[in-house]
Amino acid sequence: MSLKNLALFGAMPLLGLASCKPEISQENINAVNTRFEKLEKTGKKSLSPKEVESILGQPDRIENATLELETQKKEVPVTRYYYEQDGKTLELHFFDNKLINRVPGWNTPPETEPKKP
Repeated sequence: MSLKNLALFGAMPLLGLASCKPEISQENINAVNTRFEKLEKTGKKSLSPKEVESILGQPDRIENATLELETQKKEVPVTRYYYEQDGKTLELHFFDNKLINRVPGWNTPPETEPKKP
């Protein structure tokens, strides 16, 4: 085997790993929700996007949007994280760098509207 073929053969597993994305399990979702609920009960800040990413990984898509506040009739900026897996999508909402909803499970229908910040 030539040195060129050996180098190419050695790099192939690395290319395969680069295209693999870890799957998000229900346990990962439960971990985010447990932390969210614990922080919510203590009245402390909620989870930041980086804390969610440390559990669920990088989102497939991020977009900035606005949500209407029912009590004040104005809109506030939010960031939405989208995770896609096996044809299903998780949508998370962050306001002021804090997660504002529990994360729905893969088999749970999404809430019609996110909880208002």
